[in-house]
Parts: sequence; C-alpha cells; structure tokens
Amino acid sequence: IFLSPLGAMAAEPNPSGLLAGLAGVAISSPSVVAVLVGTASVFLIVWRLKSGTKAAKLPSDGVFTLDSLRCFNGVTGPICMGVCGKVVNVSTSENIRAGEGYGKLWAGRDATFALATLSLKPEDANIMDFKLDDFTADQRKALAGWYKHFTTKYTIVGRLKEYEGWDFSSVEKEAESQTPFGLNKAPAESDEKNKSSDGEPIALRPGDAVRLQGTGSDELEGKTGELVTFNPKSNKFSVKLEGQKELVSVMPGFISKI
Repeated sequence: IFLSPLGAMAAEPNPSGLLAGLAGVAISSPSVVAVLVGTASVFLIVWRLKSGTKAAKLPSDGVFTLDSLRCFNGVTGPICMGVCGKVVNVSTSENIRAGEGYGKLWAGRDATFALATLSLKPEDANIMDFKLDDFTADQRKALAGWYKHFTTKYTIVGRLKEYEGWDFSSVEKEAESQTPFGLNKAPAESDEKNKSSDGEPIALRPGDAVRLQGTGSDELEGKTGELVTFNPKSNKFSVKLEGQKELVSVMPGFISKI
C-alpha cells in the first residue's frame, strides 16, 4: 500500500523531477491523468534525444553495486531493484513506475530492509547496516514473502556486490512456504481488495473511501471512512471515520479500499 506524497514540479527541465511531480498531484479525472502521463512520456523522449542520454545496459557479468543500480530507475535504464542480494527487473510491473508509487521508493535501489520492516519510508531503501538476526520472526516472514514474489514474478538479472558473503538461505527456505506480503494481518478478503491485477498492493491516496478490517478493536472493526494522509514517521495512515471528528491512525494492513 502506498500513499503518494504531494510533489513539486522541477524548476529546471528534469524528466525524473517532472514525473515525480505529476505522480504526487491528486487528479480525479482519468482523462486528465492520461494527458499528464502522455505529456510526461513525450517530454522524457525529447529530453533524451536532445541530451544524447543513452539507456543504461545491464552488466554483462551480472554484478551490480548500489551506485550502478541507481541508473536502472526507469529514466536512465530499465527499472530494477535489489531483494536479498539479487537484482530483479520489474519494468513490467503496473505499480512500479519511474518517479511514482513504489518506483519512487525502490526503483534503482535495494529494498531488502524496507521489505522486511514493511516500511514505506524512502530512507529505508539501500540500508545495509543490519543483520538478518536483527529481524523479528514476523519480519523474516514478511521478507520471505516479498522475496518469493519478486524473484518468481520477475526476471533475476544479477546480484548486488555489497551483499557478497551474506547468507540468505534461511530466507529462501522460508519463502518456499510463503505467499507475497508475509504478515497477512488482515483477513483474506481485505488482502485481495488491496491487490491489483498483477498481484501487488494497490495505491491508496487522499480521499479514498476505505474500510478497517482485522484491527482486533471493537471500536474500529468494520468502520468506514475517508483516507486523509500518510505519516511516514509512524508508518500509519490517518483516517477520518464516518460520524467522528477526530482522525484515527491505522497500520496499512488493516485498511481495504472500498
């Protein structure tokens, strides 16, 4: 689940900045969205032609570094991301796009730590100062689910040099019995509602009508309301429930889109 923060248009002609800005604008009309996306695509093509920028090519030896992986962000190359030492090409994903959604978080970056901790904070990508033993059982389970999702759905195109010497065999073993998104805190019906047609979570944005499920709270369970914003510090959504003035903070796994 991802909430796009409001972005600003770049002052200078910068294709990634333009896409990031367009991704953050709340638009209600599908036709307007189509025009904006089309305009951004044309701008990107023209910019590449004028600047002479060539798309980055995958390394022949399959070895990436965090620095070289940055080029594979959907702007200067195909969209790739790191998961448990492996690099996968996710360019065919409907939800991972350059400068928006999950693409703003993980395109051209390593997502291992963020996936294990279910974090939507940009600063939790490319985190390397951790050990697998630091994760709780639930976090290891979540990481195994995500690992299985990305490495079975998308093509593995290489490995990250920074993870040389790491042993992810325990994650790979647990992934054999896992399904994507690991924790499964919400009921199955809620999980299915929060997945798009390609099996990944759908995006939630301000103004969306939502229902709370699997909260374990009699006061919140089954309540409906409007999504207001996302707090990256607490990793929770603020929801205005029907008939209530005060906002409630809810973890992503307990929210389903109506």
